[in-house]
Formats: sequence, structure tokens, C-alpha cells
Amino acid sequence: MVDYQVLGKNHVRVDALEKVTGHATYASDVYLPEMLMCKLLTSNRSHARIVSIDVSKALELPGVRAVITGKDFPDVFFGSGAVKDRRIMAREEVYYIGEPVAAVAADDEMTASEALELVQVEYQDLDAVVDPLSAIKDGGSLVHPDLPDFEGYGFAMGGNNCTLLDADRGDVDQAFRDAGHIFEDTYHSQAINQGFLEPMACVANMEANNRLTVWASTQGPYQVRAQLASVLDMPIFRIKVIAMELGGGFGAKLRLALEAFPALLAMKTGRPVKLVNTREEAFTLNGPRLATNIHLKTGVTKEGRIIARESFSIFDVGAYLGAGPNSGVGHALGAYNIPNFRLRSYGVYTNKLYVGSYRASGVADMNFAVESHTDAIASKLGMDPLEFRMKNALREGDTTVSGAKLPANGLLQTMDAVKQRLGLPKNLKEGRGVGIAVGEWRSGSGPSTASISVNEDGTVSLLTGSVDISGSDTSLAQIAAESLGIELEQVIVAKRDTDMAPFTGPSGGSRIVFSQGKAVQMAANDTRQKLFALASERLGVPAEALECRGGQVYVQDNPPQAVSLSQLARMSLTSRNGPIIGLAALSSMPYAPVFNTQGAEVLVDRETGQVRVTRFVQAQDVGTAINPMGVEGQLDGGAVQGIGRALSEELIIDPDTGQVCNPSLATYLMPLAVDMPEIETILVEVPSDDGPFGARAVAEPPGFGPPAAIANAIYDAVGVRIKELPLSAERVLAAIQGKDGSKYSIDVEALRKAEAEQR
Repeated sequence: MVDYQVLGKNHVRVDALEKVTGHATYASDVYLPEMLMCKLLTSNRSHARIVSIDVSKALELPGVRAVITGKDFPDVFFGSGAVKDRRIMAREEVYYIGEPVAAVAADDEMTASEALELVQVEYQDLDAVVDPLSAIKDGGSLVHPDLPDFEGYGFAMGGNNCTLLDADRGDVDQAFRDAGHIFEDTYHSQAINQGFLEPMACVANMEANNRLTVWASTQGPYQVRAQLASVLDMPIFRIKVIAMELGGGFGAKLRLALEAFPALLAMKTGRPVKLVNTREEAFTLNGPRLATNIHLKTGVTKEGRIIARESFSIFDVGAYLGAGPNSGVGHALGAYNIPNFRLRSYGVYTNKLYVGSYRASGVADMNFAVESHTDAIASKLGMDPLEFRMKNALREGDTTVSGAKLPANGLLQTMDAVKQRLGLPKNLKEGRGVGIAVGEWRSGSGPSTASISVNEDGTVSLLTGSVDISGSDTSLAQIAAESLGIELEQVIVAKRDTDMAPFTGPSGGSRIVFSQGKAVQMAANDTRQKLFALASERLGVPAEALECRGGQVYVQDNPPQAVSLSQLARMSLTSRNGPIIGLAALSSMPYAPVFNTQGAEVLVDRETGQVRVTRFVQAQDVGTAINPMGVEGQLDGGAVQGIGRALSEELIIDPDTGQVCNPSLATYLMPLAVDMPEIETILVEVPSDDGPFGARAVAEPPGFGPPAAIANAIYDAVGVRIKELPLSAERVLAAIQGKDGSKYSIDVEALRKAEAEQR
């Protein structure tokens, strides 16, 4: 075990004092002189042609300064996914209930709201497509008849299928013929909202130099800047995005959402404009996850070895392709070594609000299907569920779906840790059960940059372009401190914007500590080399003889011979190479798997169907726990979100119109603290070869497994296997009473035929 000075120690977040004292500044806290308030008018139609929009009465209302519609924006299509299929505001047609059709800027919010009521919109209703299983069939109405003309179109079957992803390996048909057992199931996961507590907010202002400054609640300031430049038809250099403190995002705030509306209004009025979403708008404007249907077919030998899998996943993407169906291919094998597979994943347009990301787009949906299916197979084979998983688990050197070789990892250790903690196998009393689920993820990658400058007092300033969501700034500061041999308190994490900080990818996909942290480690190493070069001249020894610790650079064989960082910083100001600044940039990171095993114990009331999770245990391979307290917090939080997804959360959408029916925290049933068991979290540390100090991703995997673990525990408790989420009391009771309420099926043969015709 490496004896780290800063890493592996529990540290309070570097921004903790600001947060708990209320001094942290969020986008909604930004106030500028003469600031106007913006409100949005949204469509009340699922699919309709806009015949006319009359804003004249709204403009006559005292205090109203501007009204914009889709025709005030450049006629530009952009995309949150692979296909550019979306205008920032409806222009000729609306495609879902809640789509913005006009925006008002007024002296105050009340006046802006009054003005919205005066905007008159005439619609001509068009056929709406709501059910994705019907939408993908031939002969139905089309959401976007001009889909083939969209930029990015290409990997699709046409119709309402906007993207088709596939992966094949081996002889699948022969493997099924060779299999001793074949199992098929269809699973359904519900629409779900990210549930962030801070509504989206934005302030936009045209500066005197004709540049647009945007203060935004965003996970991806550079992505917002690029998309703003596109929809406003402005050069990127004229836009600055300042990422404010973030009160939760979970993927919903990765891309351009509402920022363009106050931006254009600011350009029109010459005054700053603020827009803050209502809670209802947080449910109806911004991209949630919509329902997913997944069909799995698996071939298993008589000895219990999985040798073949076929998967068909239908992802409802709503009116526009956002965070797409990648997980339907990339995660369809789960954490198992399956040599032969045929995987298909379809993104399907419907007249519903467009999808966004949520804790690794769609992976939780696929994980529910795969881990429920795995448990069902083990049960039908008469094998212990955990032993069956261990028998088929990926091992170092195995080939993944992408073709990558699996490096060293802690998958089996996480399984064993949960087994030992829960005392598996165990037989519980009737009505009590235990279930297992395994989740897999790969540490997030993407462009990352960092700079570290040494100050005259021996402290260092760390600058990155990443947004801190979950305490990542603390972990990055720890990496810098450990690399330079200084205390955490000596690292100043600079606040950043797109003018100041070098480009980096968005804060999502659990990429920051792994990818951004590597850039910080590289920048720190660059700083070390520059410190050593200067110290070498001062101390008269080769640079390779030096070490850095305790705020000093010293001779390894003679520690008293040393020079402080503050001395070196002051010397650098007059040296030929100038001030000491370490720099690093990288575009991507190698594949680094992350595995999580979870076990749930439940109590099921046979009379009511009520399910209570009485115990929850999870173990995750975190590589190296940079900040164990922060890591455990992330793991616990993810598990809580997964339990909410499993038992109660559901965005209820009208099956005829696509309208969200429960857009409030009173009707969208997120779990409360009293609903949660104590989460028992075990950190498994198998260092990755490439992460900073061996760290892996953390945040995503704990949210994947709870639905399947709880569903499997329900089966163990009362003998019913439920294939739809959420696992509500009504659904559980119906299953106990022998009422099969499943209404979801995928016409696999029709999909095979359509693909064959396309090819």
C-alpha cells in the first residue's frame, strides 16, 4: 500500500464553508442593473402546425420590453445527439406539449407572466405519435418526415427510427443451436426525471464590447457556448459562459437548454435578462429519460455457461434525439463474458419531450433487464444467483463488446465482498428475500486540460475547465497537493469561465476525477519538473536527485539541503524561463472498467404488495479512493437514486397526448430519508493502470443495480418475477395475485426483417 500524504484521507469539501453559509453563488443569485425577467410560452399541442402567432397585445402591456418567437432566431438546426434535428424554438410546427413557442422579457416576473397570456397562437393539429413500439412499425405517422435530410442521419432504418446502433460477434445462430437452454424475456423501464433540486437558471447580458456573457446552471459550459454560437449564428469568440455553482444536474444540464432565450432577448433589448425555470418546467421543458423496452434472448450450456445473446432495445427519444440509445449495445452483455452476440438498439421518435442524460444515459434501463434476466436464468437452472454470475463474469484479458481487452479490475472482489457482508446464500422467512445485481461502467473520458501556477507564498493555483458537481474540486486539489508534496489547504482552486479556463469536456459520465484528474496530475508533474530545474541551479545538484515534499524541494540524500516553493516562485519571476506554470492537455483516456455489486434485502407485504428495503449492501471497485468520504457519499447517493427508481419514481405520461401528468415534487414520488435503509458501502481498491494515482470513476454505477437487485429480492421473498418498473405496491400485489399486467412486447421478427431490407 502506497503511503500517501493527502490521498486516501477524508477531507471536507474545499467549497463546504461557502455552501453551508449560503455564500455560494448560483445562476439565480446573479443580479445586474436594469435586469429583465424572462418567461416562456410553451405548446399545449402534441403535434401541430403553427398557423400564426400574434404578440401585439403582449407588446402593448406596460413593462414588456420584447417578445421573441422561433422566427426571430436564425433558421438553424442543431442537435443534442448525433442528428441535427431540432430548432431551439418552434418555428413552423410544434412536436411535443411543452415545446417553447415564444419568450417574453419584462420588468418583472409577474408582468412577463401576464404577457404570456396575451400571446395568441393558432394551431392546426396534426397526427401525433406517442407509443414507441407502434412508432417503429411501418405505415404509421411520421414525427419528422424530413428525417433523411437532417445532418447526421445515416444509421437508421428510416420512418420514426432516428438511429440504429449494432454490434455483432461470433456465430450467434450456431451458438443458440448448441445451447442446452434458451431464455427470452422482455423488460420495461419507466420514464424518469433527474430530480435535481436547483431549477435551471440563466442570466445573459450584452457587454459594451458587443460580447455576450452568460451565467448558467450548467455541467458543460463549453458545450453551451458552442451550441449558443450555432443557434444565434454568432462566432464563438463573442460568447463567454460562466458556469455557476450547481445544485444538482445528474446529466440534465449537460447541453444547451434554455440559455438561448434570455440571450436573444438581451441582444434585442440591450439589457441583461434572467430566466429561472419553475419546478413544473423542470419536469416538462428539459430532457428526462423516457420509457425503454428491451428484449433479451440468451443461450446457456447445460453446465451453466452463457454462450450467446441477442438483444433488441427500443429507446423512446421523444421529439428530438438527445442522449441516445448507445447503452443498448454497449451494456447489453452486462459484466459477463459472452462470446457470441447480436445487439441492436433503436432510437425512436415520438411526440413527447426530448430525452436527456441521467446517470449514464440508458444504462440503468439496460442493467435492470440484464440483471433481472440473469437472475431468472440462474433460478431456472437451479443455480445460486451469485455463483452463476461469478461463473460467467468477465475476467482480465477477456474481450468486451467494443473489442477492448479487459484490464485488471475488482469485479470478482466486489461480488465476494457483498457475499461475505450479506452472508450469502441465506434462506429468509416467507415474505423476506435477498437479491443481487452487478453493474458495469467504464471510467469517463474526453478532452481535459489543467494549469498549475506556483504563487510567491508557496501556494499553488489550480485552473481547469470542469464544473464541480459533487466535490470533484476537492479531489482535483488532492491530486495536485499529493503530486507537489504540499497540504490540501495550499491549493487554490480557481473559479473559471470559458474565457479564462482551457477547454474541457462536460462534467458527466463520471469523467472528472478520472480524466480531468489525470490532466491535473500531468500538470503537477510538469510543475515539478520546472521546480526541479530551477532548484537544481540553486542547490547545485542534478534535477533527478531532487524530491518535493512539505512545501520544499530537497536533495533526496541530504534533506536539509533544500529550497522552499515560495523561494523558487520568487526566483522564477526573474529567471530566464519566467514564472512556474505547469500545463497539461489530453483528448481521451484508456478504457478503465468500473464494477459494482449490490445486494438488497426486502420485506414484502403479501396483503398490500408494499415493498420495504430493509438492508442494502454495495461494493465497488474505485481503483484508488482519492477522498474516501467523498467517494462513499457518491456511492450512497447513487444507490438512493437507484432505490427511488426501483420503487416509486415515475414520470407519468398521458398515453394519448404525451403530456407529463405529474410535474411536481408532490406527485413525482422521490424517496425521502425515512424511506431509505442504511446503505452499507464497501470500497474495493484495485488501482487502474491509467487513472490518476490509480483512481477509477465512481458516481455512475451505484445507480444501476438497485432496480434489479430489489426485483430479484421480491422474487426470492414471494416467488413473483416482475419485469416492469417501478416495483410499485399495485404492481407487486397484482403479480402476487397472479395477474400478469405486462403489456409491452417487441416484434423481434419485424425488426429483423426491416434491418434485412435496409441492408
